[in-house]
Amino acid sequence: MRTARRCRIALAVLTVAAAMPAAAFAAPGRVSLHMVSGPTPFPAGCPGAAFDATMIPGQELEPSITVNRARPRNVVAAWIQDVGPDSSRTDLTASSHDGGRTWTRHTIPGLTKCEGGPADSAADPWLSSGGDGTVYFAGLAPVFAGNTPQQAIVASHSVDGGRTWAIPATLVPPTEGNETPAITASPTRRGRAYEVWAEFATLDLHFSRTSDRGATWAPPTLLDQPGPAGFDLSPRLVVLPDRTLVTVFARAEFDVGLGKIYATRSRDDGRTWSPPVEIFAQALAKFFDPETGDELPQPQFPNAAVAPDGTVYVTVEAPTSAASGVVAVARSRDRGASWTTVTSPGVGAYAFEPTIAVDRRGTVGMTWYDLRRDRPGDGALTADVWFASSRDRGSSWAETHVAGPTDLHTGALARQNYVGEYQGLAASGHDRFVAILTLAAPFATDGPTDIFAARIHVAHCHHKACGHEAP
Repeated sequence: MRTARRCRIALAVLTVAAAMPAAAFAAPGRVSLHMVSGPTPFPAGCPGAAFDATMIPGQELEPSITVNRARPRNVVAAWIQDVGPDSSRTDLTASSHDGGRTWTRHTIPGLTKCEGGPADSAADPWLSSGGDGTVYFAGLAPVFAGNTPQQAIVASHSVDGGRTWAIPATLVPPTEGNETPAITASPTRRGRAYEVWAEFATLDLHFSRTSDRGATWAPPTLLDQPGPAGFDLSPRLVVLPDRTLVTVFARAEFDVGLGKIYATRSRDDGRTWSPPVEIFAQALAKFFDPETGDELPQPQFPNAAVAPDGTVYVTVEAPTSAASGVVAVARSRDRGASWTTVTSPGVGAYAFEPTIAVDRRGTVGMTWYDLRRDRPGDGALTADVWFASSRDRGSSWAETHVAGPTDLHTGALARQNYVGEYQGLAASGHDRFVAILTLAAPFATDGPTDIFAARIHVAHCHHKACGHEAP
């Protein structure tokens, strides 16, 4: 969610023809959809918090998800709760211990004034699970000085599968520039986790690590610094099987009018980073809803995942007009040193907020929203959520409908991308994934939007035999 002005960049693959959808190779999947959010836990609001009177009860955005590496049926989600036009009340979490069928919601003590903490708001929740079963949370905790948020970056952890959380530790004290944090737990090193974020005051990226489950963090170090006309944002870090760290991030290069996605890597646990390597690029652009004139969602947050064999996958939206585009996908098989654009799933409609994950056998899964079923002039902005899987490293995809249609006009504000800036996807076993997503009407029942989990099984069957399973 926007708690400060963010740079929006439009990115697409350099070779668009190579990214056009291909025929499905595997069978489509089975999907069951389950409610995760519910009525606001703050019916009386949070007195004393800035902008509390303007919050919208039951408006939830921007979910993240992780599957417990030690207990794969334990799934944990987080999202922004009670989002208003200028702020939000807090981030909530939810845990499932049956693979995502049923969920219990939880708060993080001391996160915001709603839970007895100092922050007026919370935003940008991000989750990750370590190999020892520790689940990590990170996000922004703004304190408002007038209308300007001074945003701390905070982190917490849970050792009981997301049922209870430690009081957050502060990685970076409140400043105006902190943005887009993401936390990644080590799959092999107990208590080790990594944090990356953007610093909008300096336009660069920063990094820190913990070795004690987030109780303390190393002093922040510089991860990447763009040129004088560049602007780095939305970093995402993955840990490879050999412990190489790869961080993928977006950059606006205003001097040449391009938006790009880059990758940089570290072989020494984040102490030093390689020169960034370009993955995607295209001219900066914006696209607008022809019915309202509002900007269409295109937050351009890259999403990354790593396969058991060390292959790294990256995806980001790549619109070409208000009615067309793809979700761009690239892979690296040499620890992020070089990248190859692979086939894009989808039908070529305007698409946004793709996610990506890889299961333990290398099956790649993706979700995204697109407007293929939108009908101009009907008063609605109709979006659906889709899932695609590939068993051949992205050469071909099988597509499945996940949820929709949902009318984005009934969701959050257009400047909040109607559903926030990102969604989530995690592998939960062989050919099994759990997606976390935001839906507006007619799915939302406790406010303009609700958070849903989609349990997806990549089926081994003929096309006509596959479909949606009963919840």
